[in-house]
Amino acid sequence: MKKITPDPPMHLEDTLLRVDQILRCAVATAYEAGEQLSGQQRDLAFSVMHLAEMAHSLINQSLQTIEMQ
Repeated sequence: MKKITPDPPMHLEDTLLRVDQILRCAVATAYEAGEQLSGQQRDLAFSVMHLAEMAHSLINQSLQTIEMQ
């Protein structure tokens, strides 16, 4: 049987890069979903997008810190 999910990364930087990619996808998905909605549902979709963007920013700051070391 083939394994569907990849092995977890061994290094912190690899993990942060993977999370960075996941968050970029989450932001794009929330944005596209929000564009199709209206009212409170639209607000909720964009709230998810903004929360993911905030987390994405923290990941980027962490990656910059690692690169400077």
